[in-house]
Amino acid sequence: MFSVVMHDQLYHVVCRDCPTESLRPSKEAAVEAATDHADDADHDVSVGRVH
Repeated sequence: MFSVVMHDQLYHVVCRDCPTESLRPSKEAAVEAATDHADDADHDVSVGRVH
């Protein structure tokens, strides 16, 4: 069994260079995750609102 947390907005963080991806509850959290991964791995990371 799994649980689902509902938020008013969700942001999808996806790396274009590796399988890393996640959902974040705020734009700020998504941008931070994307920036951290891009800086650490030198990868192209995108953020988009999904809900």
